[in-house]
Amino acid sequence: MKTVLVIITLSASACSYTPVADLRASGDAAQLYQRDLAECKQLVDQSLSWLQYDHGGLRLNKCLEGRGHSIIGG
Repeated sequence: MKTVLVIITLSASACSYTPVADLRASGDAAQLYQRDLAECKQLVDQSLSWLQYDHGGLRLNKCLEGRGHSIIGG
């Protein structure tokens, strides 16, 4: 039972992470930020196993940076 609770907690925390983007520094990509954020979250969720959720935020930041967004603290 304890394991299930830990898995649920990790899953919920990974899904709720939202990076901070400097949209002025993102240039033209700023117009697409909300779309890119949703797509990157979906890609990260598909690529992670339940054991890797602690790296979800890092992967999300990397995905957004790859699409031309300036992520603060990434």
